[in-house]
Amino acid sequence: MKSTSMAKHFLTLQVQRQHYLPAIHSLSQEEFWRVTREGKWSIGDHFYHLYLILKMLHTVTKYSLYLSPIAKIRRNKPFSTEIHDIYEEYQSKKGQGMRAPGILVPPKKISFVLNSYAIEQLLINETLALQKLVQNIDEDVAGHIVFPDPIAHYPNLIQAIHLLAIHERHHFKMMEGLLGGKNLNGTIKEIK
Repeated sequence: MKSTSMAKHFLTLQVQRQHYLPAIHSLSQEEFWRVTREGKWSIGDHFYHLYLILKMLHTVTKYSLYLSPIAKIRRNKPFSTEIHDIYEEYQSKKGQGMRAPGILVPPKKISFVLNSYAIEQLLINETLALQKLVQNIDEDVAGHIVFPDPIAHYPNLIQAIHLLAIHERHHFKMMEGLLGGKNLNGTIKEIK
């Protein structure tokens, strides 16, 4: 990958997944899809949501690459390669979690179709497709391909991939909470 920062953020995704997947796969299908409170998501819903947001980022990135000529013109200007945790920021400002837009909410009947291994494969496939899409983009160009997302403070492509890792970590912590505080392999809290 040409961008070392994007490569680093993709590696973070991989490391996080290696740590939490064994605990998720150890759950029965019933435990995986159990809703503990009305109106809340199951572990399976959280996991599928991660796939949906990755798929959306992949799609938006495809269209954003049309902005590459503009980004190339700006390539010598400074840009950031990291982003802060907007989910934590939102929680502290609003006193509640950020609501997912409808397109990122898992369908109700998904629990009858998929298990954790199937969702993991969807995540892997979508991650590989996104990596392939961005692998030949220079870092100084990726730093100037900006997404029109005011909630995330208009992140560039590098920051969007970092935010993807932050988002996954955020949901892993929520999944831990659904397990009654049981730590997902004892490692999620260690990964920053």
